Amino acid sequence: MPRRSAASLEISPVVPGQGRAEPPPELDAVEARIWNEVIDALPDRWVDPAAQLVLRSLVAQAAVAQQRETRLRQLRALGHGEDEALDQVAVQHGITAKVVARLLTELRATPRSRLTSRAAATAAEETPVIRPWEIRATSTPSATN
Repeated sequence: MPRRSAASLEISPVVPGQGRAEPPPELDAVEARIWNEVIDALPDRWVDPAAQLVLRSLVAQAAVAQQRETRLRQLRALGHGEDEALDQVAVQHGITAKVVARLLTELRATPRSRLTSRAAATAAEETPVIRPWEIRATSTPSATN
């Protein structure tokens, strides 16, 4: 049997993704900037190809949210405090911001989405830790007929 190299015997951890994903070339400058900001906020190798689909939607929605936010500030600066256009842009911005927040949560890109709930933490503390070497075979009573 041939000898195996040390590299072939090395176990590498299984983690999602293939490193830091570059923004797709079809994104505009704003979307590419948002892409890089989200990627930089996540752990290395976090975004796999499936998550990149979610990230593409996220950057498109975040770019729209930024445009609506800019328009909202412009309308407020012009003194449109009770204007219907201001209200409409505010509602649209709110909807877009909620979509952005949901997509960030799906990617687990927000600090809150990476936290363990109190209930889960309590259940984890109550679960006994059994190490593999501590498992012993137990004899089960055989059924007598």
